[in-house]
Amino acid sequence: MGQRTVKRRTGTWQPVWLQGTDGWLVLAVVLLLLWGLLMVYSTSPAFQWFFGRRQPNGSVDIMRLVRRQTLFVFLGLGLMTFLAAVDYRRWQRLAPLALFGVWGALIIALALKHIGGGTGRFLSGGSVQPSELAKVATVFYLAVWLARREGQLTRREYGIYPLGFLLGVTGGLVLLEPDLSAAITIVVIGMLMFFLAGGGWRQLMLVGGAALLGGALVLLVYPRGVHRLQEYLVGLQDPAHASDQIRLAISAAARGGWFGVGPGQSQVKVSGLPLPHSDSVFAVVAEEYGVVGSTFMVVLFAVMVWRGMRIALEAPDTYGRLLASGLSLWLGLEAFGNMSMMLNILPLAGNALPFISYGGSSLTSALMAVGLILSVGRATAREHLRARSDTGAVVDLRRRDRRRRVSRAVGASGTGR
Repeated sequence: MGQRTVKRRTGTWQPVWLQGTDGWLVLAVVLLLLWGLLMVYSTSPAFQWFFGRRQPNGSVDIMRLVRRQTLFVFLGLGLMTFLAAVDYRRWQRLAPLALFGVWGALIIALALKHIGGGTGRFLSGGSVQPSELAKVATVFYLAVWLARREGQLTRREYGIYPLGFLLGVTGGLVLLEPDLSAAITIVVIGMLMFFLAGGGWRQLMLVGGAALLGGALVLLVYPRGVHRLQEYLVGLQDPAHASDQIRLAISAAARGGWFGVGPGQSQVKVSGLPLPHSDSVFAVVAEEYGVVGSTFMVVLFAVMVWRGMRIALEAPDTYGRLLASGLSLWLGLEAFGNMSMMLNILPLAGNALPFISYGGSSLTSALMAVGLILSVGRATAREHLRARSDTGAVVDLRRRDRRRRVSRAVGASGTGR
């Protein structure tokens, strides 16, 4: 019988600090970031020329938004790298602090609005938007909270009632800014995470019904919301009678055709399209890069969600599974919502396109989410590597007991027969 050999697994090409990092996810995010900088470079000069702050000599710094967005890209990448390098399980104790801190920031923003010192949406002179941070904080807190109540969520006192309180307070504070799209996003993501954690269908339907009832009441006291819903319904019947923003966006997509008019050649960004550098940036993408470019952008977002959900499925614990899936679904829903609104598939609500739209809070929040997802993936890879190391050690210990056999003499003469 031949001797059995055990092949030893060789190391990967990645350095130690990169092992377990999902390359496809990082590649998709980096490409989206570069594309986002390109779109800010294309759209912000025209926006600054019309709406930017003019110097005493009448000139306008048309590159101001580009520099600010570049700064936020590096800041966000630093936060993403830091969060990816640290085990996500170390942050569990900070979940209540993160949520309460966001509640405090939302309350301060509302207080400044009422005393005449702010708009209700921003802090620090317009540099910080608490509603964007609220999305990440809500997913983070719910991942910890739902994981600790695993198996108990079917009981109302442990599941539906506390969940309704958490989502109601966070979504209500965001809605008072007012930021309807962010409030809807927080409620929808909370419901999805509750379902993924094991919540029952009946409870989910109860939360959904309460959310729809609350949304209807909000529309009754929120005239702008009613107006947007009416414009959406009219636009579904005849796009020519949709709102100005939707008509301009659809005409830009039609002008772009299959391959677009070329980078920087968009006309809609100087034709009255509201916020072409932020909320309406996808209309400029569709015009400059056409169906092919827009589809490629959709593919990049799909790859990001796919890799994030795969990391969630392989997570070593329930907390990691909920954290990665919640953040991945949030980024995917944000992208789908923004692009669908520009094409009048969904009512216009005014949310940003992740990694593409101008905005420091939106960009850094999205990159922080990616960092946490990568951290879950790296922890999973470490668990698998540790398991393989333990198995290899057992095999190695068994092989140590094997010694070379020496033939012994048989018979008195010392010779064998």
